[in-house]
Amino acid sequence: MVISMKIGIDLGGTTVSAGLVNDRMEIVEKTEQLSCCEEGAEAVISRIADMIKALIKKAGKSPVSCIGLGCPGIMDRESGTVIYSNNIGWEQVPVGWKLKEKFHVPVYVENDANCAAAGEYLAGAGQGCSHMVMVTLGTGVGGGMLIDGKLYLGKHGNASIFGHILMEKDGRECTCQRKGCWERYASAMALLEMAKKEGVFDGIKEEACGRLFFDKLKKKEDRALQVFDRYADFVAEGITDLINIFDPQCVVIGGGISAQGDILVSSIKSKVMEKIFFREMDTAQILCSLLANDAAIVGAANLLLVRK
Repeated sequence: MVISMKIGIDLGGTTVSAGLVNDRMEIVEKTEQLSCCEEGAEAVISRIADMIKALIKKAGKSPVSCIGLGCPGIMDRESGTVIYSNNIGWEQVPVGWKLKEKFHVPVYVENDANCAAAGEYLAGAGQGCSHMVMVTLGTGVGGGMLIDGKLYLGKHGNASIFGHILMEKDGRECTCQRKGCWERYASAMALLEMAKKEGVFDGIKEEACGRLFFDKLKKKEDRALQVFDRYADFVAEGITDLINIFDPQCVVIGGGISAQGDILVSSIKSKVMEKIFFREMDTAQILCSLLANDAAIVGAANLLLVRK
């Protein structure tokens, strides 16, 4: 029996990853390159097409049934057009149509955070949770949400912009021009900013990064402990609001910082339980991503399963 394969692509501002995904939602082949978005959309699409060709060759006699692309920004899902994405510098780019013209299979385009949420729901930490919220903590704060096993996109397809919940009126200035957005307090970048300000990296010649911060945290250095406690409180405030509003079965934390596992989750869990409105009732599990950087590839390849 011939088993068909699917291809999932995760396009970011720095790298583009593509994977060949089998019917068990396992990535059997994966490739990654620099996205080089400064070269323009045509060059990026050509690079993606070359990666797809290589994966189709790897699939051998197994036909590829569809291609899914996850990328940051606002989408027209019907036409497969990226309407606007500041992260990759695209505006009105019909990437879905261009890839379909090359490969003659259905091509689906979706926001990358929604793809990551879909991947975790289908094959990661969110399995078995029909109501799931995913929060990604990276350069910013993103996320996606599934209700009754389907991606919730909102009326205009732009739901789940979690990073721009207001955390503090007239607070820290955000890239969206508003002041006090959650991502200015809960992103990985915000954690590093707080750590630098509090002198956690004083005397270190290396460039400040998350790895260095968590090394210091594991050594229980006072400044790192204080900064992390404050950071976890900011993360917990936003997650508490999401639980209060949506009452999901689970909240999955993704992004690079989720690699810290229990160090991150245990602190956030205890703080959420102190803040939650209905603390006497069953409430959402808070979990770390299981698929890490592969979540968006798996989700993109299987978008048909989570779209209404």
